[in-house]
Amino acid sequence: MRIPLFIEFEGKRVLVIGGGGVGTSRAKKFLEAGAEVKVLSLEFSEELRKLAEAGKVQLVKGNAFDEKLLENLISKSDLVVVAIPNVEINDLICRIAKKYKTLVNLANDAERTEVVVPFEDEVEGIRFAVTTEGKSGIVARKVKEAFKKMLEEDEETIFFLKAMEHLKRFMKSHNVPVQLRMKLYFVISADPEFRRLVREGRVDEARSLAEKLVEDYVSGRRKIDESLVRIKF
Repeated sequence: MRIPLFIEFEGKRVLVIGGGGVGTSRAKKFLEAGAEVKVLSLEFSEELRKLAEAGKVQLVKGNAFDEKLLENLISKSDLVVVAIPNVEINDLICRIAKKYKTLVNLANDAERTEVVVPFEDEVEGIRFAVTTEGKSGIVARKVKEAFKKMLEEDEETIFFLKAMEHLKRFMKSHNVPVQLRMKLYFVISADPEFRRLVREGRVDEARSLAEKLVEDYVSGRRKIDESLVRIKF
């Protein structure tokens, strides 16, 4: 069973098999994330060649069915991406990858792939990703655009994020114990006055109120309503 994760790829080693359009797209995606990318193929897109000339990607010219070559490359990779239409290679890739505990993204087989590369976007610091796990990329893209439009039109959520980010930074900088901190996220975010200020877009005032509420709860002047805490630590 797959679970959704955001994983840091800075410095991770990624092998892309296929130098065409899909291989180029996947290579660029992981390059942008800071990964070290190699592309194995007999032919490479013009864009990949330019990236290689700039020293951003390493191109390995070779046959993807060369088991010895594959084993050498996969054994040194954290993730291998299969970006060619020929699904006959998948068994070989998966067998070698399993041997070296290398994760596999099969762009040619959404049902069998270990790693899904979703459609993703970001609005004011809120990142989101959508996949239908191979049912329809068109639908996944449509849902992604719907999410983006919804967030762009939802100013209150953006204001809420800015106020809560400040609250988090404030509590950490003042060494509020983590267990208390986790409770205060729930309690302060539910405070009627705090939410009113957020709703009205008065973010600076909401931040100031949040600081005062933290001081009141830490000092004991206010008591935590435990019924507001949705996760018990």
